[in-house]
This record gives sequence, C-alpha cells and structure tokens, in this order.
Amino acid sequence: MDSSLKRNERILIIDEQSLSQSYLRYALEQLNYQDITIADRPQLALNLCRDNQFDLVICSYNQGDGKDGYQLYEELKLSGLQKHTTGVIFISAETDPTLVHSVIELQPDEFLAKPFVIKDLQLRIERVLKRKEQLRTLYQLLDSGNHHAALQYIDEQLSNAAQRKWFPLLLKLKGDILLIQQQYADAEQFFKAMLAIQPFSWAKMGLVRCYLHLGKEAEAFGELESMLMRTDSRLFALDLLAELEFKQQRYQIAQQHLIDAADLAPRNLLRQQKLLHLSRLNHDYEIQYRAAKDMVKFARYSIFEQPDLYLNLARASIDFALSSEDEEQSSRLNRQASQSLQNLQKQFAKQDLNEQQQILKARILYLQDHKDKAKALLRDLKIDSPIASLEDALDKAKALHEVGLTEASQQLFEHISEHCIKQQADPMFSAFLAQEKTERKQMQQGPRELNNNAVQLYQRGHWEQAFEAFALAHQVMPKNAGIALNLWQTLLTSPRQLCSVQEKSRLLQQCLQIIEQANLKPEQKNRYEQLKLRLAENTMRSSVG
Repeated sequence: MDSSLKRNERILIIDEQSLSQSYLRYALEQLNYQDITIADRPQLALNLCRDNQFDLVICSYNQGDGKDGYQLYEELKLSGLQKHTTGVIFISAETDPTLVHSVIELQPDEFLAKPFVIKDLQLRIERVLKRKEQLRTLYQLLDSGNHHAALQYIDEQLSNAAQRKWFPLLLKLKGDILLIQQQYADAEQFFKAMLAIQPFSWAKMGLVRCYLHLGKEAEAFGELESMLMRTDSRLFALDLLAELEFKQQRYQIAQQHLIDAADLAPRNLLRQQKLLHLSRLNHDYEIQYRAAKDMVKFARYSIFEQPDLYLNLARASIDFALSSEDEEQSSRLNRQASQSLQNLQKQFAKQDLNEQQQILKARILYLQDHKDKAKALLRDLKIDSPIASLEDALDKAKALHEVGLTEASQQLFEHISEHCIKQQADPMFSAFLAQEKTERKQMQQGPRELNNNAVQLYQRGHWEQAFEAFALAHQVMPKNAGIALNLWQTLLTSPRQLCSVQEKSRLLQQCLQIIEQANLKPEQKNRYEQLKLRLAENTMRSSVG
C-alpha cells in the first residue's frame, strides 16, 4: 500500500460478525483508509456516534440478537446523530424486497448487498465521500438548520458552470428546503419548472405535496394515479392516496392503499398505526389485529417499543375474537391477548399499568362469557379522571359498555370527545371515536349479545326490531358470516317491507357476498341452501306473474 495515498476520513463499521468486520477492515485498508473504528454492538455504535463525528458509517443489517441494523440506523436519524455531513452505506445479506423498500425509505446514501467485492465497496465509498466533501458547506448549513443561507448557497452553486455535475442533487435539495420552509406556492412553481426540463420523480413528489398543502386535491389525485405505476414512486403514491381518500371519507379505498403500502414496506410504524386506525373505522378487525401485531414485531428492541403497542395488540386480539364465529380462532386470539399482557408485564415491570391491565383482564373475561366477573372488575373505575392516553380511555369506555355499564360508558365517551377537541387529536382517531360513540349509543348491550337479541326478536316475529338489530350487528361486524346470513334471512322472509327497495337490494348483495366467501357451519349451510331455493321459487313466481 502506497502510504502517500493514505486517506484520513473517519469511518465507523457497525457489524457484530467478526468475519465481516475483518473483511471490511481489510477492504478499507486496501483502499488506503486508516482511521477505522469498529462497533460490534448497536449500543456501542450509538455511543460512538454521540461522542465522535464520522465522515462515513457502514452499517450492517445483521446485528445478532436485539436491535437490528435497520432499527439502529432509524435511531441514528431520529436522534439527530446522523448528520448531513456524514455518509451512510447500508449493507445487508438480506435482500427481501420488504426490507429493501423499508431501508430505502430511510434514505441511506447507498445500499450494498452482501456478498460484495472490494471494487463494489470502493465505488460506493468514493461516490459518497466525494459528494459529502464537495457539498460540505451546504450540508453544514443544513445540519445547523440555517435553511435561508442554504438556499442562497444552492443558488450560487447553480450559477457556477463548474458545479454542473452536482446540479441535479442541488435542485432536489432546493425543493426539499422550500417544503421545509412551507413556501408551497414558490415550491409549486419550482417543481413545475423542474418537470418541464425532465420528469424527475422527486419533483413530482414535491409537486404533489404542494398541491395537498394548497388545497388542490384534484391535481394531486391526477399526479398520484400515474405515480402508482412507477416502482420509485409507488410507495409515496399509496401513502398520499390513502390520505386523500380518507379526507373524502372513502375509508375502504384508503385502507386498501395503506395495506398495499404496508405490504411493500412493513417496518414503517407510522404507516402501520394509520392502517390500524383506518381498519377500526372499517370494522376490519382482522387487519386491525395484523397491524397491531406487526407494530409489536417491528418495534421490538427499537426506540419505538412502548407499552401502548402491547396494550393495543391485546385490544385488537379481543376485538377480533368478539367478531369471530370460529371457536378455534377465538380461542387462539384469547391466548394472544393474555400473552400480550404477560409480555407487557415482563418488558415494562417498573411502569404503573395496573388500570390498563385491569381493563383488559375484564375484557378477556367478557370474551370468555364471564360477564359478571368482568363487571365486578370495572364497577369502581373512575370515569372523570384526567386523560393521559386516548387509547386507554377509549378501551375503558368500550369495556364499560360491553359489561352493561352503559351510562358510565357514554359519560366517558363524552369526556374523551371533549379532550380530543381541545387537544386536536389525530383525524383518523377522531373519526373512529365519533363512529364508536354513535354505535355504542345505539347498542343497548355488547356486540356479543347484539346478534343473540336480534335472533330472539326474529323468532318472536318482531320484524322491524329484529331487522334494526341485525343491521346494526352487521354494521359493527361486517365480515361475520353468521350475522350476514341472519340479516339476509330477515330481509327475505319478512312479511313486511323493512327498508327501501334500494337499501334492501344493497344489503342483500352485501350479505350474499360475505356468505358466499365464508366457510359456513353445517346448520348455516343448510339454512342458506333452503333460503336460496325459496328465493329462486319466489323469483320464478314473480316472473311468471
């Protein structure tokens, strides 16, 4: 190695495998880098980044037990330990598309798949370090938050023909800064000018953000539909389309966009949280459960691992179990709720979570048909205490309603609503709260009893009341095939008109779709076949007549 070519850049290698450490060190030394530090544990890497300023961080995804490389890099970014002046190369032997998409969302300077040769590493290191060195002044301004000076510097560089190589990056950074400064009108004109030159994906994304902030939703829709077709902008388009569809109260479409986005990059916990909120709005308890489960899975060992995640998984498990007719599935979800509480106690033993756990234990008892025991656990809970967590308060209100303490439940719902207005709560949560409050007020008993009560009303010939109860049960549990069959039967067999012709047609079609897709129990299947024969006979008579 020619000592005259020695490089002085400070490089941090984060990798727990000694063989990989050795290879990276050897490769860097062959490339004449000499200031090399190795961290074999994520916590050591965090401490080193806190105490030192590195020019380049090479972060491996595989970090052994505990925090993985993705979670480490995420923490470096969110804690401000990864500066604009520091380059990041993310390396991974795992190349599953969901991980790759998740990592790309964090925007490292480079992504390198293992195994690689020294030449591949050299190309990426030199590319990153050259960019950081050439634009160091700009990156320092961004690190200090001096965006006004950063814009001036960019404009100066853009007027310098010698910097032509960096024009695309400088222009992208200019757009980013205009958005950060909320100069949306100026940013809109800037992005349109860029797109007139070349269809840059970053310029299209920036333009859509401007449209959203300027209230130009139709224009945003137009751009996003075309961006769905491109792999480099699909994830962005799905997230923004979900936001737009939610504003239009098209909750099912919004949820599907978020499901597609979460399938692409499941590690984004903010996206999973939005999916959880939307699925509750749609009474889609299976997706709610999946989102809650994924949040616990991907937050484990990360800075996002909090008690709420385990509490919400227990809550989602109970909600899903209450809506399910499958006894085996319900039993499995029951165990999942109990396991979540055990994990909560294990992970956060020092935190005071007694009331939250008491409420969940009561809901589990209710799920197990021990309503009186559940009621005894909840009877003395205070409902007018200050709200520290909206999710905790909402779960308490649901639990009170389920065991029949409806007056206390409604008082708490009012209390939560007032708190949401004062605190300007998340729009998705607020929409769900309003819906839950209305539906619980309509139900005089918990969701489990609602269908049973409707069956009794039907058997006694109280057609209107039975229809209203079945319709409400179907609204609250839209994927429950048994309830769909009961509602279908009521509409077909009632001697009186129960709703408008249009509403009847809509409900019959909706129920039929659920029934056809379900794995019915023998009794349900026989009843369904008999009803189909009856419907066919009635249709034939009508056509003959």
